[in-house]
Formats: sequence, structure tokens, C-alpha cells
Amino acid sequence: MSAAIHTSRTVPVTVPRIARSLYSILFLCVSMFLLVLPATFLYFRIGGATERKRRRLHRFICRASRFIVRRVPGTCFTLDNSVGERFDKPAVIISNHQSHLDLMCILMLTPNLVVLTNDWVHRNPIYGLVIRYAEFYAVSDGIEANLGRLADLVRRGYSIVVFPEGTRSPDCRIGRFHRGAFYLAEQLHLDLLPIYLHGVGHVLPKRDFMLRRGSMHAEVGRRITPDDSRYGADYKARTSAIRRHYVAHYAALCARRETADYYAWYVCEKYRTAGRRAHRACCRLLRRNGNFREAVGAMPEAASVRIDNASTGEFALLCALVRPQCEIHAVECDPKRRAVAARALSLPENLHLHASAADVPPDALRYRLDDGRPVAATDETDACVTIVPVR
Repeated sequence: MSAAIHTSRTVPVTVPRIARSLYSILFLCVSMFLLVLPATFLYFRIGGATERKRRRLHRFICRASRFIVRRVPGTCFTLDNSVGERFDKPAVIISNHQSHLDLMCILMLTPNLVVLTNDWVHRNPIYGLVIRYAEFYAVSDGIEANLGRLADLVRRGYSIVVFPEGTRSPDCRIGRFHRGAFYLAEQLHLDLLPIYLHGVGHVLPKRDFMLRRGSMHAEVGRRITPDDSRYGADYKARTSAIRRHYVAHYAALCARRETADYYAWYVCEKYRTAGRRAHRACCRLLRRNGNFREAVGAMPEAASVRIDNASTGEFALLCALVRPQCEIHAVECDPKRRAVAARALSLPENLHLHASAADVPPDALRYRLDDGRPVAATDETDACVTIVPVR
């Protein structure tokens, strides 16, 4: 799991970000207030709320979510359903919660879904009316109070979506799981169906109100049946065991997706804070060196790493993001370059900037950036991995 994504992972406000965010907000508000909300109100007022009308509303929600998610400006979306899930058998669907976009990433998968939401979502002036007609229930009064209504929805073929963390994660880490989803699955004798979301919290984090560039990904996991004894005999034991399984699977997903290419855009954005010249130099450096994908990909997943001649820190920051379990020590003796790096980095927890190698652990794996200056051939420099960047 990515430990480098934390609350200091800010992205500068730029004109493209403002434009993408305003476009998305205006599109959502105009379409909902001028079209969807009036049409939904009239549709259910004339002739009443029949089952046929609710089914049509669910199909509309599914298609609208698919349309929106695949057209979020500056992003792309991918879906991995290699397990072949058809969503034709009711289940309790659990997912990590990172962003306001999570719900649409799940609703796009099938129309046969209802969601247990927070009170503020149920009362939301933009889409609250729609989700109430779709029989999404607030959980403020507890799972037990809603068991009868949820059992009726299951009999009608709906799966129930629950975010077991209860709230959005501010740093994309998996939080503590509450027991409600697992109690519900036990009481209704339903499978648990995990869905893993990645990148959604990078595109629209909890503590940011503007969209960012990036890629969003959803992976459908294998069902966990009620009689699967690997995760415990009751819902209390299953809560902890399935969370451990979820955390391990999500960590593997992050390791596959959070590559040098994935973080290159973010590194470039960070260097905007160091000035236009530093930003252009960073983008040029990454582009000419293929985002250092081979060098970063060959780095151990967990180690203490020393980078000599770190220059203005682009390579070090990329290594720290892609290898969050590594402690990255960037050594640069030039105070001007080190100042640029300090302004740009907003140091992740695992990235440390040094003026000399004296403070670096002696057993650290050594990498060296060679910017073309003559370097004495010593045993120490010969023992490290030399990377010659094209500037």
C-alpha cells in the first residue's frame, strides 16, 4: 500500500485544473437541476412509484454513472473483471472509500445495486431525490432497523453496496472496517463481493475540491461465500480477517499500478512550485529519460537507498513515490540545487534531503546521478549504480 500518499500530497492550482473542475461541476449541476431532478419527480408523481419504474431508474443511474466516469476531464478509467462476475446473484458488495467519485465507479457496474449511505448523501440537494426513489437507505438508524427493507430488496434481485470504512480515506490507505456489512451478509446469508478502487482518491482526494489528472481503476474480486471458513465463523471474526485480506490485495494492486509512469505527471506538477524554469526542466528530464521507468523499476521494494548527486531531486521524488517502503536519502552538495529540491518536493515521509552523505546510513544501497561532470574513479563510486540522465 502506498505510504507516500499522505495529506501533504498537494498539487498546485493551475488554469487547466480550474477549468476541468468548473466544467465538471457545471455539467453535473445543470444536468441534474434542469433535466434529471424534474424528470424523476414527474415520472414518479404520475402513476406512482412502481417496480417497473424503479428498475428503469436503476438502469438510468448505471448508464449515467458509466457516462460520467469515463468522461471525467483529464482522466481515464479501466475495469478489471477477470473473475467473470455477472452481478446476477445478490451479494453484499464491499469497497474501499477514497473519493466522491467512488459511488459512480461502482454504480456503473450493474443496475442491480442499492447503496447504504450517510445521512448527508441521502439529503444531498443535487442527487438526494434520485437516490431516495432508487431505494438507497441511510444507515443512521443502524443496520438492524433496515434488515426488513434490505431483505425485501435482496428478494427482488438487488445487491447491497456498503463502504465498511464508513468515510473517505484522506490518504488512500485502507481504514478500519466496521462490522455492519459483515453482519448484514451473515443475517441475509449473502456472499461478500469485494471491489478494489485505485486512483480515485488521487483524482479527487477527500481534502481537495478540485480535480486532478490521473487514472482510475476498479477491480472486481472473487466472491466470499457464507460457508467459507478461511475468514472465520461469524461476522466479528470475518470483519478483521477480510480486512487483512483486503489490505494485502490492495497493496499488491498499488504495487502493480503505481509505477514511474503513473507518478510522472505528479512529479512535474510538484516542480511548478519551484518556478517555471524548474518545472520545464523537470518535464524535459522525465520525458527524455522515459520517466526513469527501468531504473526505478529495478530498485528494491524495501530498502534504505542513497542517491548521490541528486541535483534538484526529480529522480529521488519519483523513487520515493514508487517505492514507499524504501527510505530514500537524496544527497546534493550544491546549495542552489538543494534549495530548488526543497521548494518542490513537499517531502514525502520516506524522502530525506541531505547536504552530505555523512548523515546517510552506511549500509544504504547507492545510486548516483551522473550529470556529465568528471568524477574520480574510486572503489566507492564504482560500487554504486550509476544513472546517466539525458538533460
